[in-house]
Amino acid sequence: MSVAPTIAPALLRQVRACQEAIVASLRRALQETVFSNRMLIAPRRLDGIGQATTAAFLGFLETGDEEAVHERGRQLALEGLGHRAILTMTEALRRVCRESVNPGAETSPALQEAAGHYINALLEGYMAGREEDILKEQERTREASLRARGQQAA
Repeated sequence: MSVAPTIAPALLRQVRACQEAIVASLRRALQETVFSNRMLIAPRRLDGIGQATTAAFLGFLETGDEEAVHERGRQLALEGLGHRAILTMTEALRRVCRESVNPGAETSPALQEAAGHYINALLEGYMAGREEDILKEQERTREASLRARGQQAA
């Protein structure tokens, strides 16, 4: 299990105080990219994804558990989140960490580093999930092709 460095408790409290801003920013990012998702995700589900992603980010800041974030990214891919949506979400997360946590002050390097670790793990998991999904789709296509050939021969 890979573990990233955690941030100071005072900074964690600042980030937690911005939880609603993070959720709102992720919700906007998801709404902007709603049509880049596969049809598996209903538009009403986007708010839940934003809330769950915020909770996962805050949990990561406490524990540094990259494996849990990797699994979160994998699940988002399998659920049908499009690549444009996840990239827009990660940029929104970086932006809110930069602008909301300490408005008007220098962004904390520790928070930016932690956010970078989170985003990298999320994207790695997302890519693994997409690859898994593509392989399943290819297998279904191969099986359908074999069935079609079998029916033609009969």
